[in-house]
Amino acid sequence: LESLDAVPLISIHHFCHRAQKFRDGYEKGLNGSQAAWAAKKYKGHRVLPESLMDDMAREFVP
Repeated sequence: LESLDAVPLISIHHFCHRAQKFRDGYEKGLNGSQAAWAAKKYKGHRVLPESLMDDMAREFVP
């Protein structure tokens, strides 16, 4: 418990939001690297946008 008290609350808050974006990405069918890309790219409110798949298709067209 002491080690948890040593972690600033804001750090826990940021980690939780990022984890929620990863979870949302996995629910949308993304793999780990795709979810990481989406979580970094989108700064929305805890979830990834509905346009995510279209945005990924445009971004990663060979």
